[in-house]
Amino acid sequence: MKKISVIVPVYNAQNTLNECLDSIVGQTCFSDMEVILVDDCSTDDSFLIASSYEKRFPENVLLVKLDHNSGPGAARNIALSYASGEYIGFVDSDDAIVPTMYEKLYDEAVRTGSDFVDSGFYKQLSDEAILYTSDELSGVLDDHKRSELIIHGGYIVTKLFRRAFLLENSGLFREVYMLEDLDFMAELIARARVISSVKEIFYIYRDSTDSLSKSVDVGKYVMAHSDAMVSLYNRTSILDNYKGIQDAVEFMIMRLYSYMLNICMNAVYLKEKSAAEIIPIMESLRVLKESIVTRGYENPYVKKGISAKDIMIMKANDTSAEMALALQSIPICD
Repeated sequence: MKKISVIVPVYNAQNTLNECLDSIVGQTCFSDMEVILVDDCSTDDSFLIASSYEKRFPENVLLVKLDHNSGPGAARNIALSYASGEYIGFVDSDDAIVPTMYEKLYDEAVRTGSDFVDSGFYKQLSDEAILYTSDELSGVLDDHKRSELIIHGGYIVTKLFRRAFLLENSGLFREVYMLEDLDFMAELIARARVISSVKEIFYIYRDSTDSLSKSVDVGKYVMAHSDAMVSLYNRTSILDNYKGIQDAVEFMIMRLYSYMLNICMNAVYLKEKSAAEIIPIMESLRVLKESIVTRGYENPYVKKGISAKDIMIMKANDTSAEMALALQSIPICD
């Protein structure tokens, strides 16, 4: 049994995978780690690259090949079924980590008895370093801390999770291709008792310059976000402390609602979709939002965290999609 299991979903990552895996096998505590690579039916040389690391480090690296492409959520869930480490970390195959990351996170987790430990990351595209978990939000959690963390909790890849904590709380991902970790992270924050952080930059995050909204059908894109809204509600509303974190959860849902309305409106404005195609989608978003949000625009997080213009668009769509589209002088007839 290793101290740490590191899970890496792999899909068509031949250009970045060597650097990613070199940074993992180069960890100062690598002898105490197991690395579980899940090739999600890659069509490039990713599987061959991953295989070479399994051959070089047979005591520490396990490669699992999927029969069909299933998305990062499914790949991580399969890896979790193999993981035996006391703690679990996640790394994306196009990123890299610094050599002391897991040694320092593990030492902090053991020292504090934390359910998970967070760290900072470097966003390469925007050239900025970020640490979401401050000292004020660490330690024994109350619902105020949990609420702030749900809103500003960052990414799973900068964290180290206690495996028993994941197993106790059904820590599985939705098996989808987008936003699979949003509700996963929110639920774990809501359930966590103690967390900590190491105020160092360990994770090198490479942003993609490609907009996913431009490469997929708007309807499918909105559906993926709608699923995230529903799952975020379903995974948190059943908890005993939901009332204490409800404003934070509903803010996240409202932010997704606002973002999707803007995606829809831009699709009409740019003539990618007709108003006739988009109006039913906008109306379905309204129905969904109204079914799971109760505080709405009186929510203090909504008042503070969403712009006046976006609130105006949301309120207009609450009346009709035509009214929302008219706010930007977008014609509502073909």
